[in-house]
Amino acid sequence: MKKFISRTSLVTAVTLAIAIWIGSLLFAFSYGEWSFFIGLGITVVLFFFNSSGGALSKNATLNASQAGWKVQKDNDLKANVGAVFYGVLLFTSVSFVVMMVSYF
Repeated sequence: MKKFISRTSLVTAVTLAIAIWIGSLLFAFSYGEWSFFIGLGITVVLFFFNSSGGALSKNATLNASQAGWKVQKDNDLKANVGAVFYGVLLFTSVSFVVMMVSYF
């Protein structure tokens, strides 16, 4: 199982790198400068959509508790991330290191 996750993560990171590189050729932006920020945005979006609970759920349960007599149970943030998330995180980490090396 771990072998499958590591292969899938590596394939996801390489696929994302190639997709952003092709996008940089089509839309004329610098791959080295923007790859980290694009990877960071994709990482945050994947984490947000693969999680339950957190601030939005706490706000919803607070409003429901104020509307009725029953106090709602508190929802903690739980993320169900997988191999794709780890691949995007790997790409983001590597692109951050490359961006820092290229600036210094």
